[in-house]
Amino acid sequence: MKPQRTLPPAASPIGFIDIAHGIAALRHGEKTRERFKSELQQYFGVKHVFLVSSGKAALFCILKALQKLHPDRNEVLVPAFNCYSVPSAVLAAGLKIRLCDIDPNTLDFGPRELSKALIDTKRLLCVIPTHLFGLHADVKGLRSLIKDDAIVIVEDAAQAMGSHEVGRMMGLSGDVGFFSLGRGKAFSTYEGGIIVTDNESIGKCIAEVARALSEYSLFQVIKLIVNVIAVTVLGHPMLFWIPKGLPFLRLGETLFEHSFLIKALSPFQAGLAWNWKKKLERLRTGRNENALWWANFFHDGSVDGIFPFIDPRYTIPDALRFPVRIEKDEKRETIFRESEKMGMGIRPTYPLSLDELPELGNFHPPPCPHARLSARTVVTLPVHAYVSGHDRKKIGKILSKSCVE
Repeated sequence: MKPQRTLPPAASPIGFIDIAHGIAALRHGEKTRERFKSELQQYFGVKHVFLVSSGKAALFCILKALQKLHPDRNEVLVPAFNCYSVPSAVLAAGLKIRLCDIDPNTLDFGPRELSKALIDTKRLLCVIPTHLFGLHADVKGLRSLIKDDAIVIVEDAAQAMGSHEVGRMMGLSGDVGFFSLGRGKAFSTYEGGIIVTDNESIGKCIAEVARALSEYSLFQVIKLIVNVIAVTVLGHPMLFWIPKGLPFLRLGETLFEHSFLIKALSPFQAGLAWNWKKKLERLRTGRNENALWWANFFHDGSVDGIFPFIDPRYTIPDALRFPVRIEKDEKRETIFRESEKMGMGIRPTYPLSLDELPELGNFHPPPCPHARLSARTVVTLPVHAYVSGHDRKKIGKILSKSCVE
């Protein structure tokens, strides 16, 4: 790839001051981690907070805890268009996946399909609504459909930390919620996960699971530090063309991980989060400004054949990436080709819906046509802190040009 300014599809910058705080936190160990935990309890207004190594690890710990509460149940209901981390964590926990097709207009559970999926709930342990790309999942509507009190709502807010819906923070409407601190999330400690709940029985069981988690080894902490420094330097648009041009890094690819690290969050990562509330709000404000620009860009209908999921008349844009649907294959390929040439960070989402995913092995769900359509046609535009007004105009020209070719 030629040297040029290149936007990552998503980014959550980590500064060298953050890294210095992370390294300094290694001296204080548990004290730094407890301070971060206390700050999160106050911010979310919840009784129980747990800090782990990733969003996947957070979901794994939640599911293992729910198994203790309901050992007779082993199925987890998830949307069929979803991040692969969700089924990865479900299978790692030794549970079975039950899929539900989505509403292609919202990327949330399809209401009719959800009602059918909730008819037989004898083996159903929990339902996982997902705030995909930061779009609001209807957790309240889901709760009204669940008639079995034993079913737990696990709110996947991995891509929506700090976002609000009708005055309530996402991640707090379910029985238990989790967030990701991975690269490109609302704010990042390179990798990391947060679990929040006010439910005493769930909190008690998660605490048992969390106590059994091991710590990062010295080698793993050193590796973390090196990776964070690399991302800080090479994740900037002026240098991102370097890792982007290295095929073995597989940047931008969506991979299914059969195994992943499940540990307590390290003091180094807790130290990286030293100024997290201000950073979270600053990054969120910048993303919202860019998302609003995109929402207004599409609102007048001048970009033919590209359909946004966010309407500025009804929704305050609060997106981690700005999703649009492009149904014509030729138009999508033209946009991807021009974006790659100019380094503008326009990307497809998940290459396959979960009902098509070969990594799920012998799992044979019924086809989920709306999820399959979304996997083929949903594209995201970057809205992160590195996106400038000039970048938006260049991306806008790519999109507009595709409509006249």
